Amino acid sequence: LAASMTLDAGNTDKLAMFAAEARKSGIRVLPPCVNASAVEFIAEPPKKAEAHGAIRYALAALKNIGASAVETIVESRNAKGSYKSLSDFAARINTKAVNKRALETLAAAGAFDAFEPSRALVYANVEGMIALANRISDNAALGTSDLFGGAGDSAATLDLKAAEAWTPMDKLQKEFDAVGFFLSGHPLDQY
Repeated sequence: LAASMTLDAGNTDKLAMFAAEARKSGIRVLPPCVNASAVEFIAEPPKKAEAHGAIRYALAALKNIGASAVETIVESRNAKGSYKSLSDFAARINTKAVNKRALETLAAAGAFDAFEPSRALVYANVEGMIALANRISDNAALGTSDLFGGAGDSAATLDLKAAEAWTPMDKLQKEFDAVGFFLSGHPLDQY
């Protein structure tokens, strides 16, 4: 199923069909994650209590995000280890490859849920992430260190501005816009 999903990554109708088939077969379809997802869909082994493994959603299958942006994110993770926080992620991204729209898509799809469970908070702070990334990139190009952040990229911090939480329906709609179908739930689940 993961290979079939990778093959049809650009066709959200087929992806929704494959995801539904996986759920019927007892295979979980995990949301995208900047620390666990790859460019393609990947099969994850089963955990102790599970009969089947899971399929991790591919970052490249999200809407409004290019292959170069995804490759940049995955290459940085592979080279320097997993991202530890939003600040760490922002400090390591290349804003020439990963733009505002791509970050908004990642936030709406839940790719940052491991760091910050509030997708609305991440979505509202995308511009701050880009500003931090640009500041670190400019400082590195000039050979200077950040006045308040210390000597290295890891010392730079992102000041998150408050954001109003999304309602469950808003969260599902934003996820639908980013993924192309309802991945973590459905609007009719409550009924």
